[in-house]
Formats: sequence, C-alpha cells, structure tokens
Amino acid sequence: MRPRHFACLLAVVFGGLTLAAAAVNLSYVDFGLGGNACCLVLDGLGNLYVIGSVAGASGTSISVARLDAANHVTGSFTFGGGGADQPKAAALDPQGNLVIAGQTNSSDFPLVNALISQTEPRVTAGFITKVNPHSGQILFSTRIGGLALESFVRVGSVVNALAVDPAGNIYAAGWTNATDFPVSPNAFQKSGAGGSSFGTRPFGFVLKLSPAGDRLLYSTLLGGATANCFGGSHCVGKFGSNTVNAIAVDRNGIATVGGTTNAPDFPVTTGVVQTVCRCQEYANNGFVAQLNADGSGLRWSTFLGGSWYGYSQVPAGTNTIDAVGQDAAGNVVVAGRTDADDFPTTPGVLQAKLAGTVAPYQRSTDGFVSKLNPTGTALLFSTYLGGSLEDRVNDLQMDAQGNIWVTGATASTDLPGNPASFTGSFFALVSADGARLLASQRTPTGAAGQAIRAGGAVTVLGVSGSVLQVPGGQVQGVAVFGVASAAGNGVKAYVAPGEFVSLYGSLLGPSPGVSAILDSQGRIANQLAGVQVLFNGIPSPLLYASQGQVNALVPYGITGGATASVQVTTAGGNSPAVSLNLRPAQPEVFNNGGAALALNQDNSVNSPQNPAAPGSIVTIFASGAGGLHSSQPDGSIPSEAGGGPVLPVAVLLNNRSLEVLYAGNAPGLVINLLQINLRLRQQGAGGEFQLMIGGFFSDPFSLAVQ
Repeated sequence: MRPRHFACLLAVVFGGLTLAAAAVNLSYVDFGLGGNACCLVLDGLGNLYVIGSVAGASGTSISVARLDAANHVTGSFTFGGGGADQPKAAALDPQGNLVIAGQTNSSDFPLVNALISQTEPRVTAGFITKVNPHSGQILFSTRIGGLALESFVRVGSVVNALAVDPAGNIYAAGWTNATDFPVSPNAFQKSGAGGSSFGTRPFGFVLKLSPAGDRLLYSTLLGGATANCFGGSHCVGKFGSNTVNAIAVDRNGIATVGGTTNAPDFPVTTGVVQTVCRCQEYANNGFVAQLNADGSGLRWSTFLGGSWYGYSQVPAGTNTIDAVGQDAAGNVVVAGRTDADDFPTTPGVLQAKLAGTVAPYQRSTDGFVSKLNPTGTALLFSTYLGGSLEDRVNDLQMDAQGNIWVTGATASTDLPGNPASFTGSFFALVSADGARLLASQRTPTGAAGQAIRAGGAVTVLGVSGSVLQVPGGQVQGVAVFGVASAAGNGVKAYVAPGEFVSLYGSLLGPSPGVSAILDSQGRIANQLAGVQVLFNGIPSPLLYASQGQVNALVPYGITGGATASVQVTTAGGNSPAVSLNLRPAQPEVFNNGGAALALNQDNSVNSPQNPAAPGSIVTIFASGAGGLHSSQPDGSIPSEAGGGPVLPVAVLLNNRSLEVLYAGNAPGLVINLLQINLRLRQQGAGGEFQLMIGGFFSDPFSLAVQ
C-alpha cells in the first residue's frame, strides 16, 4: 500500500520536539535492555563503582562496573543465578571490598560460606554478598530470610539498605513476611511478621553481620501488627505493613533506620517528635528509629508524617522515608516524599507548604528533607522540596559543613532552584539549616535521581546508568546532562544510526530556541544559530536548538563501531564529548504519555474520542530504525515512498504480530522518520503494542481502538 502524506504531523516532527569552571563529565554504564542502575560507591582513591542489574534470557543478574577518576569504565563483572536478582544497596568495607545486598528468586544464587543457605522455596529472599571489586571474586554470599512456608500470599524477604562500620561489620535492613525470620536471642522484636491467609503482615528488620559474614551479631524485627480501619468485614486482611528503606551507622556501631509503616502500634518512644501514626489502612507515615548497640532495644523511635485524607474506607496518604544520614554532631537527616498538606515543617525553611493541589482524593507528592536532633525529640528543621506535580527525594549525603546534597525525581517545572526547559530528575544542595538551596540542577529523566555522592566533584547516578560528575556541584559552561530518544522516555546509554535524539544540558544553544531550517540542497541543515552536534566528528542535521535542549538526527555514517562520541559545539564553547554505545536499531514510537501519535484509516488523528475501528489500517511514526535501503544524504526529505529499514519490522499486540502493510519513509518529511501502516485485528484489537526492528523493542505504546 502506498504511504499517505500527513502534513498534520509535520509540527510534531519539526516543531521543537520538546518532549517532555571545570567541565561536567557524563558517562554511561550500559546495563542493556531491561537493566537498570541501582547504587553508587566511591572508594576514596578516585575510582567509583556502579552496581545494577542486567537482563538475560531467564531473568536478571547483578552487574558491577568500575570507573576511574576520568569517569571512564575500566572493568566490569556480573554474578547471579538463573532467576531474577536485583541489587538494592551497596557499600565499601575498610579493605576496599564491595558489599552488595538486594533480593533474589534464583534457587541457584551463588552462595559462599553462607550464614543462611536455605530460605522458603520459590519465594523472594534477600541476599548479602561481599566481592573483590577488581577480580569479581565472591568472598562470602548468603541468603537472608526465613524457611517456613508463608500463608496463601507468599512474598518473602528483601534487603533494601546497607552500611558498614569502621570495623568492617555489616548492617542490613529491609522487610520480611517470614514467621521464622532469624533473630538474635536478645532481639528487640522477635515475632510479628507473617499475616494470614487473608493478607500479608510484613515487618521491617535490622541485622548486623561480622566482617567475614560468618556470624549474626544481632538481628531484630521492627514493626507494628495492626492497621487503623473502620468498616467491619471491610477490615478483614488489613494488617500492619512495615519496611525499612534506609540505614546510617555511626562509628560507634549505632544504627539509625528510616522507612514507612501504617501500623499505629509501631514501637515509638516517649518525648519524640511524633508519637502518633496519622495513618489509616494503607495510608502510611514515615518512621525514624535508632537502635542500641546490640539490637536489643530502641534508643529512640518516632513517626514522621502527615494525616491521611479521602474517605475512611478509601483512604489515601503517602509519607515515605527513603534516605537517612547523620552529621558529625549526631543529628539525623532524613528525606523522602509526602502528599500530606500537614507534614511537619519548621519556621523559616525553604518550603513550608505542599506545592501541589490539596485535592480531596489522590495528590501529587513533594520531596522533603528533615533534620532531627540526636535524641529524636526535636526537629531542627523540616522542609518540603517539590513543585506542583510529582516529586521525591531518593538519596542524600552531607558535606563537611553539614549541608545536604539530595537527588530524586521530578515532574514539576516549578521545582525550587534553577529553572530548566525539561523535567525528570534533579540534584540540589540544601543548606545545613534547611533555609535555602545553595545549588540546584534539573536533569532529564534517568540522568540522576538514584544516588548522589560528594567528594571533589558531586557524582549523581541515574537509573539509565548515567554517571554525571559535576565539579563542586555547580554546572559551568556548555554541558550535556543526557541523551535520549526524542520519541522515548528517559536518557539511555545507546543510540542507533538515523535516530531522532534530544540532548539535554546547559548553554547548548540560543535563547529563545530556534527550529530547523533547510540548507541550499533542500536538506535539514546541520547548523542552527552557531550550534552543531557531532557524532564521531560527523555533523548531524538539527531540528531544534535552545539553551537547555538540542534535537538532532544521528548521522547514518556512524555505523561500524561499538561506540559513538557525541559533542555539542557552540560559539560560546564546546561540551565535553560523551561516549554512547552504538546499536543497529533503537526503535521508539512517537507518543504522548504512552499514546501513539497515530492516524486512522481516514487520515484523522487517533484518540480516545476518535478511536480506530477493528480491522482498519492505522499509521504510526517511529524513530531509531537503523540503516535504510536507500542511500540518501543525512537530512534529506524524500518526495516518494520507499527507503525502508534494512532490518525487519514487526508490530506486536500483546506479544503477537500484526499485519504490516508498509514500513518506509513518510514522503515530505525527513528520511529518518519511519512510517508504519498496520492493520488492527478484527477481534481483540486493543491492548499493549510494541514495535520490533531487528530484534530490538520499543517501549510499549497504546492506540485508541473501538
């Protein structure tokens, strides 16, 4: 079938594509399709380690990459079993070994000198593994969890947080639903987890292992069993739910943990900041608790959160502590997210009120940062940190002056701090008194938000494997923060020939932005307002250029290598080069919030108000098809159909192939744009769609179908 001309989409393709002193240094650790980054560890010798998961044929394994002081990957190794293994936390011991913890459902997860070799079969267990970061040799590895069968719902145990003290002792924390979770004889709480056939009752836990992993020095549960509930039979199966998300340990071996609970009987001590859980059913509060040296009791424990809202039988409320730190004076700093309009704040802070709409039902969350005194009896400061949409703080670290570096995710254009033309993630420096931001930077989705570590430079980790080093934490000069498919979601570590990409950063181009122009040959020009983007030295056609974003077309001539170097050059300076992994294809369908930008058979725009008929033809548009059969120059605008990808094209609906009638260029639009005409099924025409080109998959997308 001959392709159709769709001038109505020209603005989408060319109209900016605004989709959602020392130089900044950006590198990517490639965890592959289906993988993600978890954790960041600095060794004090200029090296850093990035830990994440990589997907395989049967599950995920744990991957460790070592980067040098120049942010170059110098080595890597993987370990794991045949199932799904996911790291959650990592730390360095005094000898320079890495300790990694998380969850596994692999029956063959590698165990070495295991303290616990068996846990409940076919159920998720936690793990703690110590490895030599240079050789990858496992020094010890143990499962964490109970052995007894749970009730009808089986969820197991997970390690979320990890710390190592100066003596090399290892502290781990998380949650468990195991009734026989191993606890020490003098544990503060010995039982409570497990629930019944009506539901789970997870408890938090905190444990301490010897440096060799051969002794359990203490282990205790931490949680409450009940949940506030009104409504008789409605309350059947409503139990307490408790999890520890973060841990900090001082040089005396005192552990402070933070997390979330919905249990009014969670153990708290007298005289602390908040003694009552303002929770209802699964609407929760955060908690902060400090254990004594042997895990037999609490030095102090407090709730920290705002009130639930909504209806009594359909309550809402999120108050979660995801990061904990401690300063030299013993003050405890916590951070996380909340949607409560009465979260405890203090006078004179950066942000005293929830920035989002105080809706009677579901609300967006703001991040928060709070500092408690060493006994948990007073808030030294407490502030929201967020804008009008969804925001959260995921990690923190304090500097020598007690200021607090934080990183997290944001969807808000009005997040406090330096403005930017994009959202997704951020990092910032909160003053020690919580009154102001000393530095702030928004970064694109996946570029930051997972972890932050401060040394000579501030290093932030994104879920994509992005490692961004910012000297002094202050961005100066032309800088690239991330490279993303202009049709996809979030930055990625790889590109394909011909792909539409968006480069996000600082001082990349003019203000206001400028859109594409044609050169003397009638092609998309490779220079805009003095801006060029070079891939392996080859200028790329530019669709848009502004201070914070440049949209470019990856040259087709970069094929043949494993990597591609990308650099932005401007009249005001050049960005450092960024190395990206090169793939034959990286398909993504142009979309708006997951809904494909598509046309129905009558050329009308596909939408929920104008769905396609079953059995009809729908046209979608994609990026990242890789090499083409035609050999037209970069930036060409063909007038005729053809130029399809070299690699085979398939569209899947619920993992089954649909009929593809045409896959080639869209006449009148740039050659890089792939037009696909597909036929919907007569029956079961709706569901989850994916584009596959040469074995590479796009993110899922949707179409409106009658």
